[in-house]
Amino acid sequence: MTVWDIAILVPLALMLSMVALWLMGRTAPTAATDETGKQETVFLFRGGILVDHDAANLLLPDAREAETDWARFRRWMGFRFGNLPHGYEDLTDGESLRLLSDGAAQLHLSRQNETVRAVLRDDPPADAAARHAQACHHHDLQSQSLAAQSAPLPVWIMDAVGTVIWQNDSARAIAPRHAARLTGPPDDLPDLGGTLRTRLTLTGEGGAADQSYDLHVTRTESGTIHYAFDITRLIRAETAQRDFVQTLSKTFADLTAGLVVFDRAKTLAVFNPALTDLTSLSPEFLSARPSLFGFFDALRDRMVMPEPKNYASWRGQIADMVKSATGGLYHEVWTLPSGQTYRVTGRPHPDGAVAFMFEDISLEVSVTRRHRLQMDLHQSVIDRLEDGIAVLAQDGRLLFCNTTFGEMLGIAPDVTFAEMRLHDVISACSARYPDPGLWPEIEDRITTRRLVATLHDSAGPPGQKGADVRVVPLGRGQFMLCLKSRESASTGAVGLPAR
Repeated sequence: MTVWDIAILVPLALMLSMVALWLMGRTAPTAATDETGKQETVFLFRGGILVDHDAANLLLPDAREAETDWARFRRWMGFRFGNLPHGYEDLTDGESLRLLSDGAAQLHLSRQNETVRAVLRDDPPADAAARHAQACHHHDLQSQSLAAQSAPLPVWIMDAVGTVIWQNDSARAIAPRHAARLTGPPDDLPDLGGTLRTRLTLTGEGGAADQSYDLHVTRTESGTIHYAFDITRLIRAETAQRDFVQTLSKTFADLTAGLVVFDRAKTLAVFNPALTDLTSLSPEFLSARPSLFGFFDALRDRMVMPEPKNYASWRGQIADMVKSATGGLYHEVWTLPSGQTYRVTGRPHPDGAVAFMFEDISLEVSVTRRHRLQMDLHQSVIDRLEDGIAVLAQDGRLLFCNTTFGEMLGIAPDVTFAEMRLHDVISACSARYPDPGLWPEIEDRITTRRLVATLHDSAGPPGQKGADVRVVPLGRGQFMLCLKSRESASTGAVGLPAR
């Protein structure tokens, strides 16, 4: 062969090689197919380690601590083939296992010694529209996965044997010891599609406060989904409220007044022991949490409230009072057939609750009545005196006077709108019994606190009907002014020193 022949044959061989490679690229499929036209992908494991595969894009999940490739493959395939063996040891040597999904996919497993061959077969997309539909589905899955991944509550997806195959960011933030409790198998597995709800209180680590969760376990065809709602703050609020109610109850237990509180639903919420003593209602009845009107109906049946003239109208008044959330106040004094007297006070609250207080004021009313009787008796006595008597306070107010005093001066203090004072009394005395020197002197001495002993004098013009005047200091700045009518001015009297 000459140099000329070589120069011709070498370019020709290169050209034929390029044509052959181009033809191979045109005819080679994108993925291997079996005799039925299904696309297949082969995975080769040896001792649990993935040693080879022909997948175009292998998207196995990230490995966890001490997790084998087979475990990652099992998690990756688990949602379609839930009964995958846990390890290659679970496969019988020399035998094959065929797994079917809910669609057209198939997974064939075969073991030879420590080598496992997994062949995934599935139908290829029919056309561009089918590929687009697959892309849309993938996009939706990504959106849903993002929403679940960033959810503020921990979520775990478990397979049929209790292995975590997915968890979101909130679940990863849970302490491992708590996560183990929250992902543990429930005592009673719910029915398919059902949800089991339990409450767990987990001890905090390193002196931290305990954490409480409402755990919802939903059963699916391939396993379970665990949702953990952190209710720690709610539990603490409930505990604080319970402790506060207990503290109030202990405080109310020492009150002599009966106290009852109705919640926003107008159901009895709190009462103290004094209420049973005052109302004769049994603790069993009160503990049954009667309604507000049921409570008052029971009082009426036991004659522990006065019989209203119109009970329906009275119930309407109570209802109106309860509806008033601000500024409302129910206050009445009940005189009972037993002779006891109760003061009943009701105060509504903005949240719709209402509290009633029952106080036994029988002794207070009795003392007040006795004092009123004594005052009436004293008034009757001084009204029968022939002398006119008036008592003045330290600030000059007229405290009281008898009937004779008013008749002598022609005044009626009880029917006047304004209070009579020292100057008004002195003016009335001067108008009835004129004496330019006496009355100003008496007013001045009383006003300046210079009258320390009883003063006697007479008033009135000579030869006309006058009056004997007596001013008596009573202590604490109070004075008594006495007037006694006299027929003539000839009667002598010991009067003021030189006026």
